Amino acid sequence: MRTTDQQAGRFKVGDWVSFQYGTRSVVAQVIEARGPIGVNRRRLYRVRLAREFAEPDSFEMPEDELQAASPPG
Repeated sequence: MRTTDQQAGRFKVGDWVSFQYGTRSVVAQVIEARGPIGVNRRRLYRVRLAREFAEPDSFEMPEDELQAASPPG
């Protein structure tokens, strides 16, 4: 039997997600599934955010703040 910590998260590498970034909603791509290593075992993901007129930025986001999204285009 699998425990909650061993279960797969909602997203996998390559998935597109959206989240609040300041005052707007943005779309980013999951580049790493970090697992349940956050505060209170929250599942974290590293996401890459493409920014206009700047280099892409990557940072970690908790699963509960992410929503599934369609690829930008």
